[in-house]
Amino acid sequence: MIKKFGHDGARKYYEFNKRGLKRIEEIVKKENIDCDFQKVNNYLFAFKESEEENVEAEAKAYMEIGIHGEIVKIDSRISPYKALKITNQANFNPAKYLKGITDKLLENNVKIYENTRIIDIFEKNGAVAISSERKRIKAKRAIIASHYPIYKGFNFYFMKMIPQISYSILSGPTDIEIEDANYINTISNPAIALRFIKGEEGRLLNISGASHDAKAFKPNLEQIELLKDYGRKNFGIKDFPYAWCTQDYSTTDYVPLIGRVSKTIHIMASYNKWGMTTSVAAALLIKDLMTTNFSEFAQFFRPERVKLTKKLFTYNLGMIKTLLKTRCVPRQSLLKLPPDSGKVVKVGNKRVGIYKDKENKLYLVDVTCPHMRCGLRFNQLEKTYDCNCHGSRFDYTGKLLDGPSRRDLYKIEIDGIKNHLTNPSNE
Repeated sequence: MIKKFGHDGARKYYEFNKRGLKRIEEIVKKENIDCDFQKVNNYLFAFKESEEENVEAEAKAYMEIGIHGEIVKIDSRISPYKALKITNQANFNPAKYLKGITDKLLENNVKIYENTRIIDIFEKNGAVAISSERKRIKAKRAIIASHYPIYKGFNFYFMKMIPQISYSILSGPTDIEIEDANYINTISNPAIALRFIKGEEGRLLNISGASHDAKAFKPNLEQIELLKDYGRKNFGIKDFPYAWCTQDYSTTDYVPLIGRVSKTIHIMASYNKWGMTTSVAAALLIKDLMTTNFSEFAQFFRPERVKLTKKLFTYNLGMIKTLLKTRCVPRQSLLKLPPDSGKVVKVGNKRVGIYKDKENKLYLVDVTCPHMRCGLRFNQLEKTYDCNCHGSRFDYTGKLLDGPSRRDLYKIEIDGIKNHLTNPSNE
């Protein structure tokens, strides 16, 4: 942040997220939300000896912008190398926190409409949202808080938003004696983050990371295995009953997109995998713009900015190669698919996604992304079809879940490929 935006910009980014943390704590206390909220230390650690210079550089940066940090050693099972300690950070259960908030909203007669997908928003005597069923919803003002911004006014977000995949595993109950804190290392190859979670059965260890850009085409299950291997070797934990992955967006200049995009429309998106504090701080920024027409953070986070960075050019110039790679799938004449699994194959001249559920029912879809015609890949962990180019995601039935795409995938009837597959009803 100092290199890109100077000391004032880095300090502003820190103060912005600190504001989000403070607001979460205020809400938890005021609304009496039981979400296991606690103040803990945070450790930025060196996973490898070569990362120690990163820890030292970050400590120097903290000192320059007024953050109190201390270089220490942590439990050697996590890492035998240097770590940077920061106090008064937080750990909480986000699912419990969000339930507490929605319960409070419903108590105050705030209406929440589910299963109403918005595909466009524009300004006309206020904000007008268009649903996937072509219904219009009118409002004085609108905040687009979706994962990917649904707004055509600035329709080049896909050029400065990079989809990134992260993975997470959760142990069974464990009694390993390690300080209850937040831990994360300094680089993304591999990224390792640890925290403890209070479960009904006892204390559980959450290991997450192994992150990469979506265009890296890394097998999901192999990335999960990297995290499990770390847990086995470092802590002797054999049982990791839960595993999942998530997709987040990072901007090409590493600053989220938050603010006003027209007189009555605001957006908040692309939190660079730091969404808990950033989303709350974003809400405060937009609240300030709506009520006072001013925020000290507005200029720094303005969504319409285009900062010419190396990442902006390398990501977009490499997209043609990524697109071509997504379209290369094996041609199949015979496919053996076990229950609860899927695969993308080429049948004739068509790329087809095939998923077989636990009852052996087949779901076939055209796996060409409606956004920019990239080919989709099947995510065995989440049972989704994912776009490695710009991050659109669909469930195995073809329903749109996320990303710049604006419609579902086309379904394919199995009769349409019987001539190309041998014994398709059984295999």
